[in-house]
Parts: sequence; structure tokens; C-alpha cells
Amino acid sequence: MAASGDRRNRSRVPLHWALRLFTQPGKPPAESVTENLSSEGLYCVTKERFKPGQRLQCEIVIPAAPGAESVVLDCHVTVRRVEPLHQGFGLGCHIEDYSLRPPL
Repeated sequence: MAASGDRRNRSRVPLHWALRLFTQPGKPPAESVTENLSSEGLYCVTKERFKPGQRLQCEIVIPAAPGAESVVLDCHVTVRRVEPLHQGFGLGCHIEDYSLRPPL
């Protein structure tokens, strides 16, 4: 469980995995790196501003061990929090659902 005073149901782990956020088909994704991640949510920093409540398609690249191929976690997220930062915007997102895309 999360620490007292924290509204999260799951503990976040400080992982720095590449991710892409898609707003609509055909538009280039916003690229970022996770700051932390749990089974229910993630936090990242982007150059693009998103709105709270906005639903996005997300791809998180899970790095593989040497000699193996990375796996992609496909998920739908809802932006819960947007924080203006000097280098962009901090996004707190809730993961609605996810599936693993096997390596090619």
C-alpha cells in the first residue's frame, strides 16, 4: 500500500523506461521517459501539454536483458494531473488497461 497521506493504491517504482503518448492516429507521438510506474499509474515529463481527463494511447518500452528483445506494454491512460515545469509538463496518468506486445 502507499504511504499515509498518499492517494495512490499501489506503490510506485522509480523506473526510467521510454514511452510514447498518442493523441490521435497519424499524429506523431509525444516521447518521454517514465519517472515512476505502478500497475495503476505512471509519471513522466513531456514537452507537450495535455489536459486532465484526456485519454491517450501509450506505449512503454520494457528493456530486455542483453541478447533478448525489448517488450512493449500497450496501454490506455487517463491524464489525472498536469504540473508546469521548467523543462515541460509533469504528467500523472492512471493506467486504464494494458497488454503486452510480444517481441517480433
